[in-house]
Amino acid sequence: MRSERPPRRQKDTLKDLNVRPSKGRGQNFLIRPEITESIVNFGSPPAGKHVVEIGPGTGAMTSYLAKLATERLTLIEIEPNFCEHLKSAYPEAEILNQDVRQADLSQIGSELYVFGNIPYVFSSEIIFHLIEHRASVRQAVLMLQKEFAERLAASPGGRDYGSISIAVQLYADVELGPIVPGDSFHPPTKVESQVMKLTFLPQPRIVIDDPKHFEWVVRAAFSQRRKKLINSLMSRGKWSKEVIMVALEQAEISPGIRAEQLAIGQFAALAEALPR
Repeated sequence: MRSERPPRRQKDTLKDLNVRPSKGRGQNFLIRPEITESIVNFGSPPAGKHVVEIGPGTGAMTSYLAKLATERLTLIEIEPNFCEHLKSAYPEAEILNQDVRQADLSQIGSELYVFGNIPYVFSSEIIFHLIEHRASVRQAVLMLQKEFAERLAASPGGRDYGSISIAVQLYADVELGPIVPGDSFHPPTKVESQVMKLTFLPQPRIVIDDPKHFEWVVRAAFSQRRKKLINSLMSRGKWSKEVIMVALEQAEISPGIRAEQLAIGQFAALAEALPR
């Protein structure tokens, strides 16, 4: 009886493609098929949708995405050698050789379902790029450093809750998925990773008249998160204590509260009450 050939090692594929994992690009490649399959299952896009993969590399996740009943499959990859490999392995897919942070996702399509094992070092930039293109993106399933994923999903009152939690949750529902140990990658990572799903809302969770002012207020509030909210706001030097007290009263917020205790709606009310 003929035995099945063992799966090809990731390091051997990289060697054949003449690519060495780059620390500068934050390249860590998944080597456990069951993990990759669990990521795709967690995302489970509806049939007939346009799926986009960020940084497919050698195609570890692509092999599962290609089996889905998708309308289109687009792969965005910065490494030219990987692009040539992907063109050969997945001729039905559209391959874009570019940095996703510069990609105009609206030109790729609408109602996009995005997947990606993205570099830790560029996680924030990529997520905010997706938020910027939220009119074209329905859902994003991303592999992130576990600590970072927890911050994005955090609720008011916890130590992980902060300005980035609010910035993301203003536009999307956040759901945490499988936790992935460091030895699931080549090269292995020193920390755990976690899969996270962003489902973008048709409209922002709260209507914000002046997004830049709102962002400034939120960042000011968290600038000294161990202090009371009024002291954090005063430390920025933009408003006097009297002005802040009036704004807190208008927003129906206690001056003795800390920033991490405020929900997004309360931040919106505070930003509306504070002078530009």
